[in-house]
Parts: sequence; structure tokens; C-alpha cells
Amino acid sequence: MKPPCMLVTAHVLPAVRVIVARNLIEIHELKPVIVASKMGLTPAAVTQYVSGVRGGKLVDALQKSRKMKRILDRLTRELLKTQSDTYAVMPLICELCRIAREEHMLCDFCDFSEAEDCDICARISTHGTGR
Repeated sequence: MKPPCMLVTAHVLPAVRVIVARNLIEIHELKPVIVASKMGLTPAAVTQYVSGVRGGKLVDALQKSRKMKRILDRLTRELLKTQSDTYAVMPLICELCRIAREEHMLCDFCDFSEAEDCDICARISTHGTGR
């Protein structure tokens, strides 16, 4: 069994990087080197995210979610600042994780996805410890 946080790390965060890097480069016309610096990545990694070599599995699902789009836009705006604030970025990342679990975006990757009444992600999402 893989806990939801492992699935988020493997699937949601890479898709977030794809969307944010593309926004910064294609919409805001930043150079990949600048985007890499702002995102804490290498320029090669940014190029791979933007070209779809990395992180593409959940991009469509994230972009279809209004809640995700709102947070992704806030994250992009924060990274556009001259000095982005880590204390502003981290809660946004946590919120993206919460939404991914709430909207069942991890089910295709979960060992329990065939169980009709599985609510592990939702329980963790709403109660923290699942109790």
C-alpha cells in the first residue's frame, strides 16, 4: 500500500511543475533558466517538464479542476514576484495536495482504487489523521 502522500509526490507535484513552468514560460515569457531558479529546479528539468518528458500524467485532471486552477494561478503569481515567499508557497502546495485527494485524482494510482467504498484520501483530507 502506498500512502496518499507518496502518490502526490510521484504524480501531483510533477504535474504541478509542468503547469507552473509552462505558465511562466509561455504566458509570462520567462526564460527557462529563470523559471528553474524560481522553482528550485535545474534548467534541464524545466525543459523536460515543459516538453512533457516529465510529469504529464495528471496535467489534464489538474487543469480541469476549478479549485486546482485557482491555486495554480496563485502559485504562479507568487513565483512571479522578485522574491517569492516560501511561507506563501508552501501552504499553496499543501492545498494542491488536499484538493487532489478530495477530488479523487489519485485513485488511478492507488492500490485500493478497485474498492467501491474507499475513502482513505478523503478521510485523511478532512480529518488529518483519518480518525
